[in-house]
Amino acid sequence: MGLRSMRLLLARLSVVSVLLGSDLPARSQVDVSNDLETIRTNRHMPGLSALAVKQGRIMAQGAAGYRRQGQSARVLVADPINLASCTKWMTATIAGRLVDRGIIGWDTRVRDLFTNYQTFDASFYDATLDQLLAHRAGVQQGITFESTHWSQLMAQTGTISQIRRWVSETVLKDPPEVTPGDYLYSNQGYTVVATMMEIASGKDWERLMQEEIFAPIRMKTATLGIVYDDTLPPKAPVGHDLASGQTVAMPRAAMSPAAHFRYQASNGSGGYVACTLQDWAKFLHMHMTSDISDYLTAATASRLQRAFTGTEGYGRGIYVVNRSWAAPGQALNHGGDIWGEDTVVWMAPARDFIVVVFTNCRSADNSTALALDDVAGLLVSRYSDATASGPWLEAPTALPLRLVGNSFAFDYLTLPGVSYVVEISSDLSNPASWAPANGTNGQIATGLQGSYSDTTQGIRRFFRAKAVP
Repeated sequence: MGLRSMRLLLARLSVVSVLLGSDLPARSQVDVSNDLETIRTNRHMPGLSALAVKQGRIMAQGAAGYRRQGQSARVLVADPINLASCTKWMTATIAGRLVDRGIIGWDTRVRDLFTNYQTFDASFYDATLDQLLAHRAGVQQGITFESTHWSQLMAQTGTISQIRRWVSETVLKDPPEVTPGDYLYSNQGYTVVATMMEIASGKDWERLMQEEIFAPIRMKTATLGIVYDDTLPPKAPVGHDLASGQTVAMPRAAMSPAAHFRYQASNGSGGYVACTLQDWAKFLHMHMTSDISDYLTAATASRLQRAFTGTEGYGRGIYVVNRSWAAPGQALNHGGDIWGEDTVVWMAPARDFIVVVFTNCRSADNSTALALDDVAGLLVSRYSDATASGPWLEAPTALPLRLVGNSFAFDYLTLPGVSYVVEISSDLSNPASWAPANGTNGQIATGLQGSYSDTTQGIRRFFRAKAVP
């Protein structure tokens, strides 16, 4: 397998120059758009897109159909999509990062952070962060909250964080919908999680998402809020509804800005991240390589990939299930639907394998679920056991050369779990002059940035870093 070509960068500092590049071409990923078109047509979806990644390489990707029914603008792999409830693993990951730094604990209780906890139902006094992340605290489900408190929610004023605090206190004042300890999926439970992290850290959830997820993982397309508008032609996929027994989905009207603002406060931490499939996969890749990455401690990474109780079931922001294709480990799975769009992710940590699928349709029957399952099943069957190939999920990039004492530091962006060889040459005109400086097989990256120090003085030298299979 050829070495991955890297972007050429020539930066001169004193007598040292830096070069990232390769004369070997990268193998392209497989385009599965035709397969998606067949599934889209059979399941009556307006559009579909998907991505399969193994060991940091894009094995296959594709898109089919239309951003809006009746319009010619096509769904693209590069379109921003709404992750909906797949956001929950990101919120759980923020919690894990804060736990690792001692800012909050898995066993931190509601009573430890809310000074007015005595106004809450007593059943919630000792509800922990861990229980809330696992939907085990008894907090009411979203449909209950909205049927009971929607008019009150729409009347709230203030910032998103202030309204989020009101939502949290409201559901904690209501009695538990199920016995604490029993499972009940609750979006507002994640609202309470966000509020607890805000109190503990002094930063709102939106800032935490930027600082703990988007920025360090370099999710450049990630935003907070629903990606949706009524412009024609549409700039991004538009949500649709497919009535039971029908074959043509109808575009859904956008929520009013005022309602959207309050709904985001109520549900944001459980479902309001949007980004491209590729940026989403970059976040998931951090978890697939968490056994060697320095992004999370080993204990936290393990907790975020196991069921809360037993060997299968919901964990913290992700489902844990047994699937033969994920062996020798378990499979991780989550789905999310919001405002007429739906997503699903399947992962096999033991194989460092990821599949993400999107459709811009919500159906009254099981058509949407079947479409997502068809695509996920296709990609799993073809690529879960295949040899990793294709372009890297993120092309490495050189950073400005640094002078550290008498040494030059050659820094480059990396993906955890991928090996990078740093090579040195003093003669660009001679391809044979390149020689490995950090071992023939390079070094496996454990973080999102690599560095090589060189103390040679008085000779012009060039550097390049190449990701290797």
